[in-house]
Amino acid sequence: MKTRQKNAFTLIELLVVVAIIALLLSIIVPALKRVKQQATGAVCLSNNRQITIAWHTYAMENDQEIVPGHVPMQTKATRSDNLTYWIEPPQDEAGNFRGGATVVTAEYERIGIERGALFPYVNAVDVYKCPGDRSTTRFSHISPNGAWLNSYSITGLMNGEQANDPRLAKKMSNIKAAGNKVVFLENMDSRGWAIGSWIMNYSSPQWYDPIAIWHKDRGTLGFADGHAEMHNWKDQSTIENAEGNPDGSLYPLRNSVPKANETWDDIRFMQRSYVPGG
Repeated sequence: MKTRQKNAFTLIELLVVVAIIALLLSIIVPALKRVKQQATGAVCLSNNRQITIAWHTYAMENDQEIVPGHVPMQTKATRSDNLTYWIEPPQDEAGNFRGGATVVTAEYERIGIERGALFPYVNAVDVYKCPGDRSTTRFSHISPNGAWLNSYSITGLMNGEQANDPRLAKKMSNIKAAGNKVVFLENMDSRGWAIGSWIMNYSSPQWYDPIAIWHKDRGTLGFADGHAEMHNWKDQSTIENAEGNPDGSLYPLRNSVPKANETWDDIRFMQRSYVPGG
């Protein structure tokens, strides 16, 4: 008499298979996440390096003059300074300002980037965008049309927003120890695009602007000698500033000064790196 061959799994066998799959997923998913973080960090570092080299090359080709590092809320057509900033604000083809939170779009921002002084040295809009930048989801309720095509800002004393500060550098000769002085860092702005420069208080331990941290606890920095590197941010207050407030806003900062129980390594590092002639 022939016995009927078993074709179905028993309940125990199914539970074993499910347990094995769950175990494999618990191993694979974190590994894939780490790989993705490493990949986006590598692209961001390459982007920052290209923009930093463009910044350095601009100075070499313009009698050591540093490119204007501020990004104003007026287009060249309406300004009286006759300067071309490293990127120009969002605008339409006619040069009309289109940087309001409710009207800015990717197309307007693209035009501004392409009309900036560094674009001829970069020649690709994609280079200005960190692939890990999550501004479009974080700030969509504030600037619904914002594209945030530019993820980087120039520090305020590198011919940037702090134009009246006596320590402002306008020429490369104003910079000492260029390999230690930060020019570009990852920044974020809830208003739809990266306005102005990134600034801080360099004489006392106080943050003014948050640092964007899109790579777990790391971020890319571009230095005045043309190199870029990935930097580890250590203090929880720095990371919390990057996370913003519960309603999604960045200001007021959650921690305008470092916490007393922290190392203060982040703010001391940035203070040392911030003043071009210091």
